[in-house]
Amino acid sequence: ALDAFDSTDLDGSSESESSSSQGAAGSSDPRPVASEAGQTLSWAPMSDLPLTVEITTEAGVEVTTIMGRVYARWQQQDPQGTGSTVYELEADNLVLWRYPKDADHADTDALPGRRQGVGEIYVSGDVHIRQGQRTIRARQLYYDLRHQRGLIDDAVMRTFDSARNIPVYVRANRLRQVAANEFEAHGVTITTSEFHTPQLSATAQTVRVVDRVAEDERDAAASADADFDVQMDGVRFKYYDTTIFGLPSLRPNLQRPDVPIRSARVGQSRTYGVSVETQWFLSRILGLREPEGTDSTLSLDYYDKRGVGGGVEIEYEREDYFGKFLGYAIDDDGTDRLSRSQKDVEFSEDVRGRVKFQHRHFLPFGWQLTAEASYLSDQNFLQQYYRSEFNVGKEQETVLHLKRIENNWGLSLLGKARINDFLDKVEEMPTGQFHWAGQSFFQDRLTFYSGNQISRYRYLYSEEAPSRGSEEFFMYTMTRNEIDMPLAVGRSKVVPFVAGTFAYEDGGGFQSALDDSPVERKDTLWLGEGGVRMSAPPFWRIYPNVRSRFWDLDQLRHVVSPQLTAVAYTHSHRAGEQRDVLDLGIYQRWQTKRGPGGPAGQRTVDWLKLDLDFVWVNDSADAAGGPDRILWNQPFIPLTNPSGSVLLPQDRRATGLFGPRRNYIGADAALRLTDTTSILADAHYDMQSGVFGQVDVGFSRLCWPNLSYYVGSRYLRRVVSGRERGSNAVTFAATYVIDPRYTAVFSQQYDFDYGQSTRSDITLIRRYHRMNLAMTLSADESLDEQSFVVSLWPQGVPELAFGLRRYMELGASEMY
Repeated sequence: ALDAFDSTDLDGSSESESSSSQGAAGSSDPRPVASEAGQTLSWAPMSDLPLTVEITTEAGVEVTTIMGRVYARWQQQDPQGTGSTVYELEADNLVLWRYPKDADHADTDALPGRRQGVGEIYVSGDVHIRQGQRTIRARQLYYDLRHQRGLIDDAVMRTFDSARNIPVYVRANRLRQVAANEFEAHGVTITTSEFHTPQLSATAQTVRVVDRVAEDERDAAASADADFDVQMDGVRFKYYDTTIFGLPSLRPNLQRPDVPIRSARVGQSRTYGVSVETQWFLSRILGLREPEGTDSTLSLDYYDKRGVGGGVEIEYEREDYFGKFLGYAIDDDGTDRLSRSQKDVEFSEDVRGRVKFQHRHFLPFGWQLTAEASYLSDQNFLQQYYRSEFNVGKEQETVLHLKRIENNWGLSLLGKARINDFLDKVEEMPTGQFHWAGQSFFQDRLTFYSGNQISRYRYLYSEEAPSRGSEEFFMYTMTRNEIDMPLAVGRSKVVPFVAGTFAYEDGGGFQSALDDSPVERKDTLWLGEGGVRMSAPPFWRIYPNVRSRFWDLDQLRHVVSPQLTAVAYTHSHRAGEQRDVLDLGIYQRWQTKRGPGGPAGQRTVDWLKLDLDFVWVNDSADAAGGPDRILWNQPFIPLTNPSGSVLLPQDRRATGLFGPRRNYIGADAALRLTDTTSILADAHYDMQSGVFGQVDVGFSRLCWPNLSYYVGSRYLRRVVSGRERGSNAVTFAATYVIDPRYTAVFSQQYDFDYGQSTRSDITLIRRYHRMNLAMTLSADESLDEQSFVVSLWPQGVPELAFGLRRYMELGASEMY
């Protein structure tokens, strides 16, 4: 009958029982007389044997004694009156007290097995109490229904954490509640195991809990765990009966435990040797209270072949700003292994590291300020220690960006500087941009778009660059303005448009053609363009008689949505030439119904999705061009690529980043054979050379309940570019539940073009009771690297994980 633990200074059960008796008799109860009315309590026998009910009155207090296995129930209103909570209990004996004020207004004869105005109860003998998902078992219990105060002896409380999908058991010698939101417990054991001697547990001499959830939010789903103030004294963390470590006191907020360690990982690899990587809660190490919205982590690492490293990572968020700080340093005595062909790479300084700061501030009047700074000790540090960030993360740069977006226009100012001298970089001191999108004129008869940029650039070269160009500042500016005329032709939408572009650059000028070959330099360019965008209304056909159990089909609807974009360009000089483009898109869906029978049970799903793009361009590039694709319906390509670290920047028109260079057919498909089986595919077919430039196919299957697997193939046309020779790789990954104790995870990628495996991983997970152990063996042939990692984590508590975290969900509970 309690919401959680309780707190007071009562000592013995005999004393509490005597005080209860005195309260019932009304002789010397020190508590103030309650003004609240009692509760309506109903009871019934739990067996065929009738209950023995005795009713006596002492000093105006009505006492009802019920003997025999009894079930009782009452419903208590929340303090703020917004809802109510149902309580149920079972016991061998039940005693009810009604005080004169409550008894005078109670209808005692309304129904048998029911009392109104019950103020206090006492139950004993195999007591079971239920409140929602919370269950309490005890030897005896006393509870004041009016003041929400109580006492339980030998309590075992079970609740369920739906977010973590685990049960939580709390055992206490004595459990008290002294107010609606204050609780205390003595001799406490907290665990996720239902056994009397759990495998893992936390014990405490005393636990005090104060529920600080705002009254107007008590029934809201958004109430946070941090609104519980918990104080634990004499804490011990145990493995069975063996104490692992102890703390004199602990003050968790139930979102993050007050244990200083955050995570740990132990492994072995050829590059690092034996490694121990740990993360700690920085505020708890320093003994400080972390500000609201701040998350700070201290990293302490040891690598047998490299050295000792450490760093700090702080993330913060407030109402009008947020950001992140990362600093890390290591005394590195080893050598870098960057790839299969770059081994034992030396570096100049033994102390290596990085500092990165990112901050975004929301200012008044719609302005937004972004500041970023990134320092690296050397060119290879990021690739060696933060490989995923190096491969797919944001570019390391130092910038200050101020912008304002209002309705359909945006204004921005950007400053970019270089602080890592070993990197090629483009400095912008500064860049200003103004964009105006979708502005209506003449009652939507015309729509105007404008993009404008003016920049002051400087190319800065690495100190080790073999050839260095000019590092003087130069000016670049461009403006592009487009006018659309939206029309409705029947049910189709037709948008003819014209646009003009002016560009100026007084550094190297514009001096490259479409294929990046040199041409006569021009500082000024003019371009004109005209085209049309069209979309026809979707049309469909329904096949009501289609039925297939094998394909999981129940009727079929075929929907087709065609679109077309065509644009042609003119230019003042070859340095500004663009490719005319015609793009015909046909987007199709085959839809069916799945789910239980009846209109309410079935749902519409896309059984097959097939999107096709037919693209033609003039002045095509040679066959070495990659599988480029048109982006959206805007084929215009900016004239320069000043951002990035390629100096001098390659003309964007000569790359596939912003548009197609050859005629092609593009396809994207997704086939949902069943709710557990899917096929995804995409392809790029070069119509001019008659070959596929790229084909990707993936098959995913879940065989309930033990097996799930994926088979995929990635094909890139064999084009020699430096060390790259195209790719024809096959990937296989599977998860197999061998039995309730063991799960195996295997993944393999093999590249047929290179004739060797790319990467292999195999993991064996052993489930113990509420504990998981995993052993992972990895071989990365692209780095010529092998590693072995052991992971250990409690079920549902990834914060206490030891090792890799990628397989945590595989150790979760299936059901309770």
